[in-house]
Amino acid sequence: MALQSRPTPLTLAADVRQRDQLAALRRLRPGVPLTHPRGRLAQRLFADLLALDDGMDPLPWLISARAPTVALLTLALALDFATICARYRGTLQRALASASDAERSAARDVETRDQALFGRMLSAPDEWLVPDGLFDRIDAGDADELRQFLRQLRVRSELSDETLPQRSLIEPTVAVVLADLLRLPDTVDPVAWLATTRSDTAARICLDELLQRVIPPPQQLRAARGSAVRPPLEPRLRLRAGPLTARLEKIEFYHNGFRLHFRVRIVSADAARMMVRPDSPAVLTMWEGVTGVVDDAGHRSVVQVEDYQVTNRFWWWRQELILIGWPALDVARSITLLAQPLVLTRRRTPRFGNRLIPLAAPEPGAIQLRVPLR
Repeated sequence: MALQSRPTPLTLAADVRQRDQLAALRRLRPGVPLTHPRGRLAQRLFADLLALDDGMDPLPWLISARAPTVALLTLALALDFATICARYRGTLQRALASASDAERSAARDVETRDQALFGRMLSAPDEWLVPDGLFDRIDAGDADELRQFLRQLRVRSELSDETLPQRSLIEPTVAVVLADLLRLPDTVDPVAWLATTRSDTAARICLDELLQRVIPPPQQLRAARGSAVRPPLEPRLRLRAGPLTARLEKIEFYHNGFRLHFRVRIVSADAARMMVRPDSPAVLTMWEGVTGVVDDAGHRSVVQVEDYQVTNRFWWWRQELILIGWPALDVARSITLLAQPLVLTRRRTPRFGNRLIPLAAPEPGAIQLRVPLR
């Protein structure tokens, strides 16, 4: 009897990073201030997420235990995105009066893409009636108001109904979710649709937005970090897992955080494919670094990608990666870098929107590396 091999589990790297960022927020050094979302519904959901055990994956929990809340917040995010696009279009139209031919051509490309996604939603002459900042305002009793705002946008768009819009199954971004919402028949409740038909996508979008509201972004940390508070370390420690080989080149220390510099090589068929067939659909493989940093006292830091450069070397990708960590490592005597599991980030070119689309990837292993600081 032939033995059947088990299918290789595939994971989205962003899911692991979000899980570990949430775990880090539960274990910050005492005294580190933590911002909370402004909206009451978002505040309660974030408090519930912080109360979860570290061993509980937040995405299945959001889908099973908080689906209506997640759906409502995702609808608010989609409406906020529509308002941002409308404002940007107005600014763009004014700027085109003095634009070059190349800039006008790029603007026409954007308008063509937006029209394919949103119909006449952004170009209709009617007054824009959807307020901004809905994610920061809504509570559980505001669902009907959001449904009414979406109905107004559907009228503006002049798009035909689709019984089963599929775009956001292919590209699970806020923009493409909005495109599908605009095409839902009036008989379909958008909140229920998000809570059931798009529950995975809504959970990822909502969790990502909550974390962005709470964690200081890299550009803010970079602008406020000032001079280094001590000389950098150059550990030059090597990490290996599956097709990944990385070396921790340098650690820099600042009053509000720290930076980890890596040099990376990833053996990948995607790299070879792009060299042999440059006209094929592009798939970029990269490593977004360790997802956890724990000091010798058990306190955690949140790590994010600050900058990276990727180049193709036929059978591998070469990468320079800088992670930014928060808060600072003031009194730590050592840190442990974690990626458990390690998952490479794979992204492909989009079909509808303008953002690279994440792809699930195998888990080639795990990383746990202790780095002395003193």
